[in-house]
Amino acid sequence: MFTKQYIFETTSTKLKRKILNFLLFLTLCAVLYSICCVFFILVSSNENKLAEESLFNRPPDLIVVFTGDQGRIPFALKRAREYRQSQIFITGVHSQNSVQTLLSPLNLGEDIDPNFLEIDYLARNTVENVISTLRYLRAEKSMKRVLIVSHDYHIMRIKLIVNRLKVESEGFEFYYQGVQTQYTNYRNLKILYKEVFKLVRAQLFLLLWEPA
Repeated sequence: MFTKQYIFETTSTKLKRKILNFLLFLTLCAVLYSICCVFFILVSSNENKLAEESLFNRPPDLIVVFTGDQGRIPFALKRAREYRQSQIFITGVHSQNSVQTLLSPLNLGEDIDPNFLEIDYLARNTVENVISTLRYLRAEKSMKRVLIVSHDYHIMRIKLIVNRLKVESEGFEFYYQGVQTQYTNYRNLKILYKEVFKLVRAQLFLLLWEPA
């Protein structure tokens, strides 16, 4: 920090020092915030590798898609083909959509049986996505190994919420894979920066959460 250099300091010098200190503080905040953003991507990359290793020989019982950005459903369907897994649960779907309207633009042919896809219209945010997923799993009972698909910037917040809301005794195993985002795009960079704030907000919300 820029400290006082003279015993007697002019008003302009004092103002200049305060401005420089303020700019330095903003720069440090920006650097720390950027480091947090990079950490989000590293966490997602690590979760991707963990999911690939853990599900290589034992595919998931269910693939869950958290809607909210383009590319998540095609990514999940690609994983479904790789794991030869047809059971897919899509949460946070707009009320005007159906399984057919979601799949038609993708031209999948007979690779995916739409009868094995289920959608949830109620979830409006990530916490509700997690709640809907847990309710679905508890109703099905036989599904324990779950792969959750979203975007890379979203994985860390999803995992935080899942770990807070799940019940260990139920024995669910959650794995995560994120659609890779190109951060040379200003829109995507802005989404990533907002995600840090959303995670802090989610953490504060979960501190007040009373388990049912």
